[in-house]
Amino acid sequence: MSTSALHRSPNMSAAYCAASQRSLETLLNCYCREVAIPEGHASIGPLFGQNDWPLALRCALATGQALHIVLPRLDSRVVVAVQDDSPTANYRYLSALYCKSAGQPWALLDWRMLADLIIRDLAAKTGQPYNHELLAQIEDSVQVTTAILEAPWPNAMPSDPLAAYLDSEQSLTYGHPFHPAPKSRQGFSAEDLRRYSPELRGGFPLHYFAVQRDAVLQQSTLAQSCGDILAAQAPQGVVAGDDYLLVPAHPWQARWLLEKPLIAAAMRDGRIRHLGAQGELYYPTSSVRTLYQPGNPYFYKFSLHVRLTNCVRKNAVYELEGALQVNRIMSGLIPELRERFPGAAIMPEPAFLSVNLRDGDADAKREITEGFGLILRGNFDQHNLLPGAVPLLAGALFGNHVLGEARLSALLRQIAERERMAPEAVAVEWFSRYVQQMMYPVLHCYFAHGVVFEPHLQNVVIGLVGDWPAQAFLRDFEGVKLVQEEWGASRLSGVSQRAQAALQYDRERGWKRIAYCLFVNNFCEAIHQLAAGNPALQQRLWTQVRHHLQQYQHLHGTTESAARIASVLDGEPLPAKGNLCNRFLKQADRAADYAPFVNPLAAIKEQLA
Repeated sequence: MSTSALHRSPNMSAAYCAASQRSLETLLNCYCREVAIPEGHASIGPLFGQNDWPLALRCALATGQALHIVLPRLDSRVVVAVQDDSPTANYRYLSALYCKSAGQPWALLDWRMLADLIIRDLAAKTGQPYNHELLAQIEDSVQVTTAILEAPWPNAMPSDPLAAYLDSEQSLTYGHPFHPAPKSRQGFSAEDLRRYSPELRGGFPLHYFAVQRDAVLQQSTLAQSCGDILAAQAPQGVVAGDDYLLVPAHPWQARWLLEKPLIAAAMRDGRIRHLGAQGELYYPTSSVRTLYQPGNPYFYKFSLHVRLTNCVRKNAVYELEGALQVNRIMSGLIPELRERFPGAAIMPEPAFLSVNLRDGDADAKREITEGFGLILRGNFDQHNLLPGAVPLLAGALFGNHVLGEARLSALLRQIAERERMAPEAVAVEWFSRYVQQMMYPVLHCYFAHGVVFEPHLQNVVIGLVGDWPAQAFLRDFEGVKLVQEEWGASRLSGVSQRAQAALQYDRERGWKRIAYCLFVNNFCEAIHQLAAGNPALQQRLWTQVRHHLQQYQHLHGTTESAARIASVLDGEPLPAKGNLCNRFLKQADRAADYAPFVNPLAAIKEQLA
């Protein structure tokens, strides 16, 4: 049974209604950002023209404005009341959504009707057929969100720092605010969803396989091999035996692997033994497939053949190699980063392991190798986490809609009361410290070393000391790229050509990736949550971004960074990743296009002129 089997009757629960409303808002935000605004088909203001507007909409406009979107390809238009204009398409909605098509009266739209309208418009725009798969993904996301909302929500974060960290990883109820299906988990049954979703706050033991040594593919940058590290962390009494190594797997993935004929053959001839579920619980983090266990010095980033948002989350060999190569590079750079930016912290990925059975056809072998792929990621320890720091996932505060906003508000209120500061002053100072911790090391890695991090909200962990940002952890080396002009084949001789090709970005593409993740995905959302519908405070927060860009250039800049930063400060449009269009076109995530996106710093420049 798929998660869409959780679908309720039209007499919807409160959880389903909340999930449906958020899906509708997210879909409309995506469409505005990627299609309607760039095409000039979205406008904000009072109602105009005929007097046939829905009465409920007119009432909502007593405290807001009308967002009016024209869909000329379908001879239709939609209208909804929003709190304020938002050039970044991060609207706060005040009414239901209405649609009028040629010759038809106004109709109330739910998420499914809006999704159908958008998919039909994208089909007309691109000349592609209607994408039923995307509609199914959106429905899946709604049902997953419903199940999450039906579960209890903790009243407060735990007082223990690492318990608070896990709580933050498992609190992303709503997910990416600019993805059409942010919680879609195609491949999970309803029972899988309940067992393996981080938001439902459960844990589970790993499955273990004993695999003949010559069938294990592994690399490590440490004195210990990956296999030895995994064996040391395995449950007591779980032993592979002579000439075998222990290979753990996510329990969902273990079931998937056991269904493969090549695994069945290897088990019959003794190359692999399935040892079953063993040991203490591991806990899924926000990525679903990366697991955390208190006391274990490593996170385990497993392959999981489930489509989460854009991708089936498998670890291909070239991705394993690439992560290790980035780890080698960052091991050499971290001393300089820490000297320049004391709060900079990197979560290393020093080893990987998989299985290579070396028989069967090429596709079947690759499927097994990708299915077992595992990356070790360094956990928080005394060398990384500052004394007294509480590590929290940035996405839990900035990318979690009303729940994240409530937690962030409580955090800032606590500071204001303790330090007797005005609430807006706390917000400005808090954000300023966050920007400094985040932006400086990311820009320096790119401009000074040609290393392209992906600092989106799910890849950043903030270390709070006394509730103030004091450090920022960057993670996920699989997503890190290297500027090709600086990292040619001669500097990447230790990895395969396939891994080299996946690692390398040209300089322009690398900058777009950073500019999107840092300014659009990260800072736009942080400001949206911190300012909570206060346009004046939003301007003050963007002024902090401007200040830190100037300060970075003054203290650490290069000729290249001077030009890039000047263009951002001048208001040149920023790149926004097109998740909706990418999903409609069924493209791999790496093929996603970037649409020009209004730069909020342009308004700051105008004010200062």
